[in-house]
Amino acid sequence: MSKTLIKNALLYDTESHAFYPRSLLVENDRIVSLDADLVAGDNVVDAAGAFLTPGLIDLHCHIFNHPEQPSRLPADRIGVGQGVTCLLDTGSAGGDTLDEFRQIVVETQATHTFALCNIGSPGRPGLQSGHAALPELVSIDKTVRAIERNRDFALGVKVLASSSHTGLMGLEAVKMARKAADITGTPLMAHIGNAPPVIDDVLDQLRPGDIVTHAYHGKAGGVLGYGKQVIPAFRAAVERGVHVDIAHGRSSFSFRTCEAALEQGMPVHSISSDLHRGNIDVCVLSLARTMSKFRLLGMSLEDVVRATTIGPARAVGLDRLGLGSLAVGGPATISLFKETNRAVEVEDAEGDKRTTESWIEPVGCFIDGTYHAAKEVV
Repeated sequence: MSKTLIKNALLYDTESHAFYPRSLLVENDRIVSLDADLVAGDNVVDAAGAFLTPGLIDLHCHIFNHPEQPSRLPADRIGVGQGVTCLLDTGSAGGDTLDEFRQIVVETQATHTFALCNIGSPGRPGLQSGHAALPELVSIDKTVRAIERNRDFALGVKVLASSSHTGLMGLEAVKMARKAADITGTPLMAHIGNAPPVIDDVLDQLRPGDIVTHAYHGKAGGVLGYGKQVIPAFRAAVERGVHVDIAHGRSSFSFRTCEAALEQGMPVHSISSDLHRGNIDVCVLSLARTMSKFRLLGMSLEDVVRATTIGPARAVGLDRLGLGSLAVGGPATISLFKETNRAVEVEDAEGDKRTTESWIEPVGCFIDGTYHAAKEVV
């Protein structure tokens, strides 16, 4: 049995929410020791100057890389290739296609992959928009049955609650997604965007443990109302335990909206990318780049790490698999990155350009004890 020692890193401890000098010893696919004094192993990784964290989790991306879905990405391209250990596909597959996610994604990629089932699934791959606009494609029964058949990777329900996706179905699609989530006992993730339906009505459907994604987009009718004040419906949702997810994407994150929300005490529970082929080369590029934008906004490195590890893990139950934290006996699913004082011009989805002072650069990651060097640094 081979043992790998990672030494000289600063390790993030979930419980204390702080970094400490630690060595970490991996045997096969488990963590067997967290001890600052460890010095030997069969393989030794000198991580001097690096941060060692639970495996990074991207809670919102699109990786159902079906031959008829050209907008989706191979999971390993934005997973292990970028130092990210776990990806959640948020609704690229639905009741008629979720079974194929296993063969196309779960069984072919090194990255840990999971999915939410889209209540408004295209019946077959190829339909690129209007997922919840056609009544014949919105099915509680198919959604529930698909999740029940795939409990090992299907973690919840997704609904795209915006005019470009729900059409005349409006809030009815959200209500049907709410029912499917209730029946399966899983969280509901609601995409918010342009009305209808209006955001207040969508948020009213969300319960403790549900997820609002694209939370800080810059479109009119979002979480900010008159005078750029947080609307009561959003504040109430946060107070009752709704999870706030970023999902940057090509059109769904605004520096100014996020700044105003943070100044008014609103949270960032998870930092996610919404990566797909439409933004892999512009605007978003990687989860690490998105994390660096939140350092630019003033979040501490500890808070950024929490929002990409234990925060998303708890949101969809991955903490029950030992993901999101580092513990003796737990899975050796680990990320390594460095942070430098690098100035990089970045932009949000509104075209607002700013320059970073801190830059997160992936080094690599371990998936169940197997090391993968980061191939792309962006």
